[in-house]
Amino acid sequence: MDQSASTEFEIDEGLSIALTDVGAWIVKADDREFRLEEINDFYRAWLLLERPFSNVKAALDQIARNANVATPFPFAKLIGSALKAQSGQWTDRAMVWVSFLAATEKASLKGLFSDVRDSKWASQKTRQLARKYMNEIERGGQGG
Repeated sequence: MDQSASTEFEIDEGLSIALTDVGAWIVKADDREFRLEEINDFYRAWLLLERPFSNVKAALDQIARNANVATPFPFAKLIGSALKAQSGQWTDRAMVWVSFLAATEKASLKGLFSDVRDSKWASQKTRQLARKYMNEIERGGQGG
């Protein structure tokens, strides 16, 4: 029963993203499973941010189709988790992915963008990007 390729996305040795039978996203780490529900759960999936967004989205969308569930992977929570961590490395990686989010998903991260914009720990480039996204949200989503 070789379904692992279509129901899991390996992000590192012994670490993968999968969907449960009820359509909940989880991280599988060796023999353990961790649900991805709250924004704070997503630190386990940060390694996804090291890959191109389009590749990750395609793989996770395929898993959802194979599982016959209409539960898209919550990319905004993954990005929000990295922003919330106040880690320059992970925030920089997460900010690259923000442009792929829908306007409503970006708006859900407004408070975190504000934190990054006003931070001392983020790079100048990242603070400028956070400011750009804040302005976009305040203008109603259009921008680029």
